Amino acid sequence: MKWLQIKKEHLQQILTWRTSEFVTQFMYTDIDDNMENQYLWWQNISNDPNGRYWIMEQKGQLLGFVSLTNIDWHNKRGEWNYYIGEAKYGMLGGFIGAYVYNYAFEVLGLEKVQGAVMAENVGVRKIHQKLGDREVGFYEQHVLKNDNWHDVYLYEMTHERWNEVGMKFKKYKAEVEEK
Repeated sequence: MKWLQIKKEHLQQILTWRTSEFVTQFMYTDIDDNMENQYLWWQNISNDPNGRYWIMEQKGQLLGFVSLTNIDWHNKRGEWNYYIGEAKYGMLGGFIGAYVYNYAFEVLGLEKVQGAVMAENVGVRKIHQKLGDREVGFYEQHVLKNDNWHDVYLYEMTHERWNEVGMKFKKYKAEVEEK
């Protein structure tokens, strides 16, 4: 798997994914199908010293988006996020966390990576459990979307725990384009 730096030519694809029902149903917010706003978003993330953002590619196919955000370099922790852009590649989502943890711990030197998942996103919650994440609780009625409140479950993985539970996933190392 390759993680490519997001370039101008990727913006329309990311916008198409991000505004699709398949992706947006589990996102905290919905965005407008607006390329000007997409370009501004890209400019902001391109200059974010506390975030890393990529488009994922496998065998020449663009699959989706992955990021490490809100990186606290002093306390060596950050948050990970991803989405697979199309349902036909959904089965690959179960492995993205392993790629993220290997990169975050081995390359960036982080000690903790956190994730947050809307309660209704049962598949991604199961992925966190499969990877050995510790569920640390949930925020009740945390996100208001489409006039409905949604709980958000919180997960964390420490470098130490990954060294214990992640051994079977050590081979999942992305080919990462760096800034």
